[in-house]
Amino acid sequence: MDLVTRWLLAAIVAFTLPSAAFAEDEKKKAAPANEEADIDQIREELGINGFTAPSIEHLLAELMQLRPIPIEKLWRDVPPDMPDTRAKIAMRSGRIIADGLLAIIAEKPSRIEGPARALVRYAKALGVADHITKHSKSLLEKAAKENWLDLRKELVKSQADMEAGMMALKDEEIAHLVSLGGWFRGLEAVSFLVEGDYTPEHAKILVQPEAVDYFLDRISTLDPALKADAVFQAIEKNLKAIQIATGKEGDEAPTPDEVKEIHKRAAEIVELL
Repeated sequence: MDLVTRWLLAAIVAFTLPSAAFAEDEKKKAAPANEEADIDQIREELGINGFTAPSIEHLLAELMQLRPIPIEKLWRDVPPDMPDTRAKIAMRSGRIIADGLLAIIAEKPSRIEGPARALVRYAKALGVADHITKHSKSLLEKAAKENWLDLRKELVKSQADMEAGMMALKDEEIAHLVSLGGWFRGLEAVSFLVEGDYTPEHAKILVQPEAVDYFLDRISTLDPALKADAVFQAIEKNLKAIQIATGKEGDEAPTPDEVKEIHKRAAEIVELL
């Protein structure tokens, strides 16, 4: 299992789209060639890659093996309050995106409205509302019709536009934290499902040392004031605990107890978000 696939299996929960080329085609249709070149240059400058902004069509292909998804057991309503810092807004934004994707993979239209509307508020707080508002309306319309294929396509476009907005702001830290928030929510959901139906093969999708190392490195580069915040101290602590639980040699899978520990650590962070 390649590096990108192993990380994405526990990132943001989503349906698998027909091919990896789909998102690239959508991005090319949405942006002229010179704009695309500019975005590529900014991506390189900010260090944005498969970890910071994974493409939805790659996400969680193997999660389909774990269906049906018990969405009511996994669901978390979006808190009514807005976080008190931009960094925490970014983290919760990633969590909200993951919530929306959970609703889509479970095919629960009634659960899509909350994340879709919340995402507009959070995108506005991050300064990228212009990139998201149109997609939120479209998501709600397609959810009402239960048009799941078009919903998945719309999410690809939404992600591409949000990424473009963050890159235009040249806000590397925010790009990383949005991704990290979604990653924790996805890890919580996947580890919950693996814990409830344990097999070594399922458990192997939680082994992603490169991703954990990457996010630990991102946390280490945060502003000292952020690093001193209790939330980000907890994030670093729990990432290190997950690193230990998934620190396997070769093709060894985490044990049931280790899967339980991974779920506990991920859930603690999502609760903070």
